Amino acid sequence: MSALITRLTVALLVVLLPSLASAQGLRVLARVNDDAITDFDLSQRVLFAIRTTGLQDSPDLRQRMAPQVLRQMIDERLQLQDAKRLGLKASDAELQQRLNDIERAAGMARGQFRQYLQSIGVPPEIALQQIEAQIAWTKIVRRKVRPQVDVSEAEIDDTLNRVRTNVGKTEYRVAEIFVPIDRADLADEAKRNIDRLGDQVRRGAPFGAVAQQFSQGATAQAGGELGWVLPGTLDPQLDAALGRLQPRQASEPIRTTAGWHILYLIDKRQFAAARPDDVRLNLTQMTLPLPVNATPDEVARATADAQKAVAGVRSCSDLHARSHELKGATSGDLSGIRVGDLQANPQMYEQIPRLSVGGTAGPFRVAEGLQVVALCSKVGSDGLPTRDAISQQLLIQKLDAAGRRYMRDLRRQATIDIKQPQQ
Repeated sequence: MSALITRLTVALLVVLLPSLASAQGLRVLARVNDDAITDFDLSQRVLFAIRTTGLQDSPDLRQRMAPQVLRQMIDERLQLQDAKRLGLKASDAELQQRLNDIERAAGMARGQFRQYLQSIGVPPEIALQQIEAQIAWTKIVRRKVRPQVDVSEAEIDDTLNRVRTNVGKTEYRVAEIFVPIDRADLADEAKRNIDRLGDQVRRGAPFGAVAQQFSQGATAQAGGELGWVLPGTLDPQLDAALGRLQPRQASEPIRTTAGWHILYLIDKRQFAAARPDDVRLNLTQMTLPLPVNATPDEVARATADAQKAVAGVRSCSDLHARSHELKGATSGDLSGIRVGDLQANPQMYEQIPRLSVGGTAGPFRVAEGLQVVALCSKVGSDGLPTRDAISQQLLIQKLDAAGRRYMRDLRRQATIDIKQPQQ
């Protein structure tokens, strides 16, 4: 209910803004279609950004940050307006869930985030407006952008081939701050913004906090983290820059055709190095019933019978077929079992990973009886990413680019009147 009251209050302020601004001496800095952004809105949002990024507050810093924060607020108003048009506004439950997620990630107790905002002098609705826009934008991308994006098998093949050429080279765990250049006339502004952000990072601001507040890439909410970057999958200029960085070091701004980037190298390692416990196994299991209280002699006889029963089994389908022939036997498939997770049963951990595809291991004593396992396939045994992992990475990249195009169209179609110069 409190979230609903807050949102109603914000909505009323937007409706009454012209008269309230006049009565209280507020200055309208920008109009975004029918919405207005005042100097009070901007000053509170700048304060919120400074406090959450851990920067040393000063009048000079506030002045330097104001233009990029105002541009971000304009985009958020466009996103909220479009979400309203599409019937995709964030619900109170979704807002509360996002607050819960923030508190959990920060190690806060329930409700402590609002207390934190009040302690640093930031009205909670300032943060709620930003969170609401993030949720709305996620919904817009899912509804309007995702259906237009597809990853073909040929693209996956091409990426996998390029990845194979990089086996043994270095891969990087990377975060980024991204400022797009959607229009030629905004190129100078984008350069000023990325320079300001780079300056904040050099002054000691946590990279993840700056990325979360100001990056316009798809990974902003995750502190800009891209995860482990596959060699050869980034823009060549970004790949080259990564090769010059040491862990815990940020790059200078890097220009690509999409915009400006600042990269932060979290860690690096040899690509496709063998990590046996991370191999995924697709298995078929056949279980033969045996009482829990069976005597050692009974277990020994049942084991011998099970070994005879699987003689000649050369594939997972063979094991399924054999289970239908044996009284009381059952079979089933297990997909994506991580080798490391087999350690709970030392015999399984020792025998199953060594199997060739189609081979069988066991029988193993389990609570239900005796179990025989056949190996159907291995995934990632060469340390290379799976096709699904590559597909997901390509999808994220395409969604990011398509989302920027959608956002650019929203700006072009809108009536935006900025009263204050962006310098």
